[in-house]
Amino acid sequence: MKIAFVSAAVLFASVFAAPSAQAAASVIGGGLAHSCYIQAEYNIDPNGSIQICTNALANEVLSRADHASTLINRAILRAHSADLQGAMQDYADALQLSGNDGEVYLNRSATLIAMRRFADALKDADAAIKLQPARLEIAYFNRGLANESLGNVKAAYDDYKMALSIQPEFTAASDALARFRLKPNNS
Repeated sequence: MKIAFVSAAVLFASVFAAPSAQAAASVIGGGLAHSCYIQAEYNIDPNGSIQICTNALANEVLSRADHASTLINRAILRAHSADLQGAMQDYADALQLSGNDGEVYLNRSATLIAMRRFADALKDADAAIKLQPARLEIAYFNRGLANESLGNVKAAYDDYKMALSIQPEFTAASDALARFRLKPNNS
């Protein structure tokens, strides 16, 4: 069987209209860093929430892991508020602190998709999958978006299927799969 798109117009409209997925990095305890996590996880007023994260980074004593997680969460909020360069800087700083962290690569892949840097997004999604982040389905979904945008139809289809198999309630993955239809292979 061959996998085909419903139409090229549907691909273009759906990939650029549907956002990539991100996953906030949890922070243990209370305080501003935890509030930053809640803001990023539930996408609460990204513009106002960025300051909460910035205050946490400047004023709270955080473990290395919580500092990196707060940078990731601020990056997510920055990306949601269209500060993609600020988000990329936060991801770079988080990687400096945490080394190879699947959460950074997962979320940075989403920002790279928003920047239309699909080859880079694919590399980051691959790195995230290798590192097995907590929300692995999102890494597969983002890799699917990158593959789809690069014209790797079969790989995109497989990635969306994998995302859905990991999390059967993942609506974005099921919506993405709905854009495909199988055609008999005429070879």
